[in-house]
Amino acid sequence: MSTIKLIKGNCLNKMDDVPDDAYVFSDPPYNQGYHYNSYHDKMGDDDYAIMLRSVFIKRKSIVIHYPEEMIQIFGGGQFDLQQVVSWVYPSNTAKQHRLLSWFGCKPDMRKIPQPYKNPTDKRIAKRIAEGKMARSYDWWHINQVKNVSKAENPHPCPIPLNLAEKVIISTTNEGDTICDPFMGSGTIGVACKNLNRNFIGIELDDDYFHLAKKRIKEAK
Repeated sequence: MSTIKLIKGNCLNKMDDVPDDAYVFSDPPYNQGYHYNSYHDKMGDDDYAIMLRSVFIKRKSIVIHYPEEMIQIFGGGQFDLQQVVSWVYPSNTAKQHRLLSWFGCKPDMRKIPQPYKNPTDKRIAKRIAEGKMARSYDWWHINQVKNVSKAENPHPCPIPLNLAEKVIISTTNEGDTICDPFMGSGTIGVACKNLNRNFIGIELDDDYFHLAKKRIKEAK
């Protein structure tokens, strides 16, 4: 049975409460001007980069972000980059994919198999007939969270639950601890509870904190 620890506060002041062996997995604020309740999502570029680096550095980390920001903030050799996957989603926005980057750890793509892309190949057809599947590729087509009412989830930028679960299954084992320092509405916490991982969630905003607490409590 997983253990859940939820912390109300600024993660910059709370990361010392997170065990060194925990995986830090988050979809942080993007600094794109989203309308959060208690967080100004338009910091100066340098201050924003310093904030994110201070949270994830020297940790086993999985970070979701846009490609340009991922390269600018986490490039340069300070972080031990092990794997990159593109999360692709159809939308009417200019950007239709984000990067998932693994630092100091890496996913096992065999844990999240998917159908082969070339089923007419004779060798592949034989494997399919044997009930085999391909290891997951380095791009994941997963729709964004849509058509969710503000009454149900007032958070402006929730990630899909199945995206969080794919990361957790491929990267961790049951009983491992995962921390989301920018917990938001608690999707990663819900995934951890579903998959029997221990979870530490940190959230600054009072409304989002209580929403996450409710969603995680109600998860199976």
